[in-house]
Amino acid sequence: MASVEFLRTDRLTRQYGGLTAVKDVNFSLRNDRIHAIIGPNGAGKTTLVNLISGREKPTSGSIIYKGEDISQQSSAKRVQAGIVYTFQVTSIFRNLSCYENVALSVQRSLKATQRKFFMVSESVIANHVSKSLGSVGLSGKENQTAGTLPYGHQKLLEVAMSLAAAPELLILDEPTQGLAQAEIENLIALILEITKSVNVLLIEHNMAVVFSLAEYVTVMNSGTIMAEGTPSEIENNHEVQDLYLGN
Repeated sequence: MASVEFLRTDRLTRQYGGLTAVKDVNFSLRNDRIHAIIGPNGAGKTTLVNLISGREKPTSGSIIYKGEDISQQSSAKRVQAGIVYTFQVTSIFRNLSCYENVALSVQRSLKATQRKFFMVSESVIANHVSKSLGSVGLSGKENQTAGTLPYGHQKLLEVAMSLAAAPELLILDEPTQGLAQAEIENLIALILEITKSVNVLLIEHNMAVVFSLAEYVTVMNSGTIMAEGTPSEIENNHEVQDLYLGN
């Protein structure tokens, strides 16, 4: 099936007093694609995905998701609609087991689609937890306390929690930060597997990761989009080389 646009922003702007973090951004995401956003620190990348995920509200402009204006929807409503954002800093519950961490995400996701006092059976939860942990290679870690996992496995647990929310769009913010090279390679393989069924929006400073994963790249600078294209087009863009790639 041909790739089609399922999310776009129209002149999206976010101001903080006299600072404009995102300015008149027209951005679009198509399905069946790994889309990366790159740019120097302070370029507006995280602010843009905060706006898309609902963690922040725009000063002006709009966000259209599957034909609906979601600009003023809460982040919780957007999770229900399929937009799930993993945070740059691992946001697991360190004192709970891996099973309990993922089970909380499952319960939130399932209850969001049912009436307010719907009770989710333990067998249904267990099935979703097992599937989510297995998808990131953490089968057998169900009873381990999350805070005792190696850092790389904590990041995988966070991805499992995100997958348990049944996303249509998964936003990954610096997923390889703090990982060893072997862990990065495993995470790349995992993301490629995830994208067989989920659209991925990736913010990443590691250009080797970006160019090995992304099918399309948006480059931001000073709150605006300065370039877009395939990895090859971006890699050979002289303005991008001067600004960000150091060539």
